[in-house]
Amino acid sequence: MEQSDTPVPGRNDELEELLRKELGPELEVVRRLGRGSMAYVYLAREQQLKRLVAIKVLSPKLARDERARLRFEREAQAVAALSHPNIVAVHRVGRLSNDLPFFVMQYVKGRTMGERLQAEGPLPVGDARNAVIEIASALAAAHQKGIVHRDVRPDNVLYEADSGRALLTDFGIVAILASAESGQAARLTRTGELVGDPAHMSPEQLSGHDITELSDVYALGLLGYELLTGRGPYDAKSRREVITAHMQGEPRRLSELRGDVESDLEDVLMRCLAKEPEHRPRATDVARRLSASGELTPVPAPKVQVEQGIIASIKERRLPQIIIGYGAFAWAVLQLSWLLVESDVLPRVVFDLALVAVGTGFPAVVTGAWFHGKKGRQEFEPFEYWVFGGLALIWLVVSGFIIIQWR
Repeated sequence: MEQSDTPVPGRNDELEELLRKELGPELEVVRRLGRGSMAYVYLAREQQLKRLVAIKVLSPKLARDERARLRFEREAQAVAALSHPNIVAVHRVGRLSNDLPFFVMQYVKGRTMGERLQAEGPLPVGDARNAVIEIASALAAAHQKGIVHRDVRPDNVLYEADSGRALLTDFGIVAILASAESGQAARLTRTGELVGDPAHMSPEQLSGHDITELSDVYALGLLGYELLTGRGPYDAKSRREVITAHMQGEPRRLSELRGDVESDLEDVLMRCLAKEPEHRPRATDVARRLSASGELTPVPAPKVQVEQGIIASIKERRLPQIIIGYGAFAWAVLQLSWLLVESDVLPRVVFDLALVAVGTGFPAVVTGAWFHGKKGRQEFEPFEYWVFGGLALIWLVVSGFIIIQWR
């Protein structure tokens, strides 16, 4: 994350001078704090309220990129709608004379969790547990507003030196859930585009499927592992190995990597890393369970949540639409063949063969929809060969029997 307490060396740039000119004397720009992939961050002093703030400005290199501008503005609007002690607050939004958008946000004196890990190594268990609770609470507040962060990782979590609080920041690539407003609140990333670091992405995010708040929960589990061990839950080095591990790998047990981790914390983080989103707890459940008095039972997959997950899986695979479409097609084929048979245009055997084709075609269509009905590319599963092969064999045998009987 850009906002850390370590200044970036270098002379005052043109953007800094523009900020001094246009935002002064109300805001006194002190120095540049850092920069990220999308923006520069400056430390400033708000004269009227006598407090330090951070000014985030879209990078001039991205000024002509409409998508980047929309993302940046969505970040400001999304965070401004949130009020939570573990989310960096936005105080003001505006544009400079060169049309660069900026916003003024809470200044956090400290460093990112990524910087803390580099300097100190794995955190004490109590500190890591508190950070997971606080970020889970922050995510729960965002999810309640229909906001998915999509990039939860140590570099996007600030550690406040004075209070020891963990604060979530950098909502620069947020996605707005379908339950939120329509229009400009729609997703601002291209279909299939990988936005963010694959090392901190969920399986569904990596495979190009729809992202929900449960994708953030997966990233929260990864965050917990990193805070406790200094690395992720998988033994993977290359980008390909990382992606494969998230899609298919089994997370290492925390107890094998660090003996002083409480069993309840390990269980919760393991639940967060479930491959199927519907098997993960909600962020609010993570915060609530880890905030309990250490007598925590393993997080169950709530019955209601599993039921909702099954319904969501059916909708995601577009099964209702595909089945209705196939039903309409089958009805039309059978109606046409029967009319032609009734009119003595075709023999009765044609209708019988059509009936067999429709009957064996239905399970084939359902199987295909289940494995390939999602948006995006899905791999062909070995199980499908057996299903389709078996259905083809049944179709051939029954059709052959009908033809032999007819002759």
